[in-house]
Amino acid sequence: MTLFWRLAIFRAGPENAPYSSSLLGLVLLGWCALQLLVGSLQTALPVLVLLSSQLTSMTVILVGIFVLLGFKGLQSRWLQTALSLVGIDVVLTLVTLPLLAINAGAEQSLGWIEGLYLVLVSWQLAAQSFVYHRAMNVGPFLGLGIALTLLVAGYAAVVMLVPEVVTVTR
Repeated sequence: MTLFWRLAIFRAGPENAPYSSSLLGLVLLGWCALQLLVGSLQTALPVLVLLSSQLTSMTVILVGIFVLLGFKGLQSRWLQTALSLVGIDVVLTLVTLPLLAINAGAEQSLGWIEGLYLVLVSWQLAAQSFVYHRAMNVGPFLGLGIALTLLVAGYAAVVMLVPEVVTVTR
C-alpha cells in the first residue's frame, strides 16, 4: 500500500512496482471488492451490472496500455504499469470511501462532498497521467492525453456494453 500511495503522490514511478503477476491478481481482487462497495454507495444497480461495468472499464485501460506499450516497443513494462494504475485506483478509492459513505447517509447530495470527490477524481487522473508519462517515455501532456483518451474509451465501452449503467438512477 505504501508503494501505491507513493505512486499516487508522484514520489515513485511504475518502474518501482514489483514485476509480479500474482500481486496484480491480488490487487485486482481488492479493486473489484472496493468498486462493488463504492458502486453500492452511489447507485442501486444490481451487483452484476456494477461488476461488469467496472471490469469493462478496467479492461479497456489494461488493453489500451498493452497496445500503447507494444507500439512503443515497451511491452515488458505492462505488468508494472498495470499494477501501478490499479494500485493507485485502490488507494484513492480508499481515500474516497468516507466521503461517499457520508453522502450516502445524507438525505440529499452534499455539494461540498461532490466538490471533494471531483478533486479526488482529478487527482487520480493526474496520477495516471504521471504513470503513462514514466512508463511510455512520453511528455507529461501526452501522458494526460493518454489518460483522458483511455478514460473516455472506457466510459464509451461501458455505455455500449452495459447500457443499464446510464438508464438506472438512484
